[in-house]
Amino acid sequence: MSSESQTGPASSLTPSVSDIERSAGRYLFAVSVLSESPTERVSTGELQEFLNVTPASVTEMVSKLDERGLVDYEKYQGVTLTDRGDALGTEVGWRFCVVSTFFESVLDTTLDDQTAFDIGFLLPKNAVFRLRRRVDGACLGLCPEVDSGGEQCVP
Repeated sequence: MSSESQTGPASSLTPSVSDIERSAGRYLFAVSVLSESPTERVSTGELQEFLNVTPASVTEMVSKLDERGLVDYEKYQGVTLTDRGDALGTEVGWRFCVVSTFFESVLDTTLDDQTAFDIGFLLPKNAVFRLRRRVDGACLGLCPEVDSGGEQCVP
């Protein structure tokens, strides 16, 4: 049932969203959104504000993600994504983008970010591809990976 058009943003050697819990996906997505470059560190304070969580929750989760090799966390220096973490953050962002775009452009309904994230995270990958095929035109500017023309959301 696999096809080239459904390979997604990461190769089979990289973890997929099914390998992580939703809360970990939220943190990886947040780091990818908040960092302007792959080498820029995101402070735990920025994560706390973006995710609306406690400082202790941020420290606990980034420590866990660091142990799993998904982020590089240095106390007082912040967090960067590893290659594996970046691949997951990109996939989670792509799923969020597709769901948000589908609801807005096809169903004429705007979802809050948390709901769009949850739906995108929980849907099987092939279902996200089916939603993407239903969307005419570009994503809403939310997709972390767009083609060179900036018009299409690329998995």
